[in-house]
Amino acid sequence: MMKNLIVALLASGAASISVAAELPVSVIDGVVVEEAWASTQPNGVEIYLVINNRTTSGVGPISIEVPRASLTGVIRSDGGTFEPTLPPHAELYMQPGGVRIEALGLSVGAAVSVTVSIGESEVTVDAEVLGADELPPDHHDYDHG
Repeated sequence: MMKNLIVALLASGAASISVAAELPVSVIDGVVVEEAWASTQPNGVEIYLVINNRTTSGVGPISIEVPRASLTGVIRSDGGTFEPTLPPHAELYMQPGGVRIEALGLSVGAAVSVTVSIGESEVTVDAEVLGADELPPDHHDYDHG
């Protein structure tokens, strides 16, 4: 079972606590897509996922699309685009400044849908849009259940 995330925010010496809802977890052919969250950017959104290959064989390429975006790309930390692949028992942990999904030409509300495809199989998850005062999930504290 996933734990609720508790985030303590310190501002001006006063602490406030917010409890984030459980982040989505979906399984596609033994590959787990979890911790989907997003942040707004001037020209669209950046989306972050953890993709965990729990199988004994490699998977990929992994295609990622954001419906309604004029352009979607998986971006490496050096700014280049790519289609990820994962060796057996490997994990792709997307984070700001690292690998991320850029969805351009998109305005969003509280969540944005992301479709992850491996071969003929696909799953769609909703990435929670975090506000500027909300910290992203800490994957190292995440309970994989």
